[in-house]
Amino acid sequence: MKFSQIALGLLATFAEVAFATPVATQTATLGYATLNGGTKGGVGGSTTTVSSLAALKTAVADDTARIVFVSGSITGNEAVKVGSNKSILGITGASLTGVGLRVVDKKNVIIRNLKISKVLADAGDAIAVQGTSASNIWIDGNDLSSDRDHDKDYYDGLLDITHGVRYVSVTYNKFHDHWKGSLVGHSDSNASEDTVITVTYAYNYWTNLNSRLPSFRFGTGHIFNSYFENSNDGIQTRQGAQLLIENNVFSNVGKPIFEDGGFAVVRNNQGATPNTAPTGTLTSVPYAYTTLALSSVKSYVVANAGVH
Repeated sequence: MKFSQIALGLLATFAEVAFATPVATQTATLGYATLNGGTKGGVGGSTTTVSSLAALKTAVADDTARIVFVSGSITGNEAVKVGSNKSILGITGASLTGVGLRVVDKKNVIIRNLKISKVLADAGDAIAVQGTSASNIWIDGNDLSSDRDHDKDYYDGLLDITHGVRYVSVTYNKFHDHWKGSLVGHSDSNASEDTVITVTYAYNYWTNLNSRLPSFRFGTGHIFNSYFENSNDGIQTRQGAQLLIENNVFSNVGKPIFEDGGFAVVRNNQGATPNTAPTGTLTSVPYAYTTLALSSVKSYVVANAGVH
């Protein structure tokens, strides 16, 4: 979801901030995050701007509704715990280096327009969402990366969604230059929690990754209108997962769609062979959406995914 320039002088009044969509609609507008009452983050709460790690940690820690603007570059080596009812919004150029965001058993969280990179494995994932009480999470318009110059376990995942999270939308993000992209489902033995997971991935740009574009265990996922390029493994459906994969474009991806005990309904994709996933049962989803013309997917996604 494209952001336009946000002027620092306007931050005191949230109603004046120039997003691509009107402030009144700064809630999730696509996918599973629109269900279960919707996802509005900190809308209706106070507004603050942070430019240091300490200030960020304080601003997002509690469950009080709050809109938190991130300004400038913040560095560190830890995961910041995010409370419920938060919108974490990057001002143009905002970045977290070595600092991840962790949402554990929290609800109604929006993370948008942040560049998050080089989060070491001992700190965790760039973004991690987990917990059976976690729901209604919108991750939109972020740039998530590290590098592939180190061992695959030097960093962890770019975005992991585990332990029974529900009603998640992952839209307009750029995932790049990393070993392990996005994992859904904690482990092969965690069906008791993870079967209820529901995630939408739409309008995402995946490039120069080794695997997990995403890797999806147990739950239900809808992956559409996305562009995948120059990566080894593509979408993996695992452990009984039910995926609907449609209107995506794959270019130079070694295994575009493959399985390890999961299922997928695959329709109207380009470059999606080989596809080894057995046909599943997820033929529709409980929300409205629009598919792009396949000929437009690459140009539209590359132009619009990531930070702005």
